Formats: sequence, structure tokens, C-alpha cells
Amino acid sequence: MTVKKRTSLDSILTRNLEQEQPATAPIAVAAPARSEPQPAGNRAGVKQQTAYLSIPIYEQLRRLGFEERKKMHDYLIEGLDLVFRKRGLPGVDELKGKEG
Repeated sequence: MTVKKRTSLDSILTRNLEQEQPATAPIAVAAPARSEPQPAGNRAGVKQQTAYLSIPIYEQLRRLGFEERKKMHDYLIEGLDLVFRKRGLPGVDELKGKEG
């Protein structure tokens, strides 16, 4: 019975490097220039804000969303709308109307 020599990691890497080297130099293609810079987030005109909730508050909000088939985000926006109106400030719908 003959014992086959194990392949070393060094020989695999060396072999892969030799195979990956192109015969000709790659051609650089410039990306088209954008007329205006993209916002940092995924959505234009929207800023992400993190809220830290205690576990019982999070669970209750989650349960409420499940029971009423709404997103937790909807309740947070509704709450902010109430806070703004209580203080005599424009509500969420009014502020959304100003942005567009």
C-alpha cells in the first residue's frame, strides 16, 4: 500500500497565483460620473435613527404590531406625531409635505 503525499497549502496558493496572472494587462474602465452625490443611507431623504428599548417595551410593541398587523416603525412614527402636536409643532404628515 502506497501513501500519497498530502498537498501543502503553499503549493496550492502558488499554483493558484500562477493561473490567475493574465496574459495581457487588464483594461481600466472608468465609472460614469454622477451629477449629484448619493445620500449615505439606502433611501433618499430619509435619515436612520436607532432607538434603544427595554425588553418589556420592545416585546409589547412587537406584540401590538403582530396583533394589529402593522410595523413597529408605524407606532414609532405615530408616537412622534403625538409628541410634535402636543408641543404645538407641525405633525409628521405636514413635515412630509414640506420635503417633496
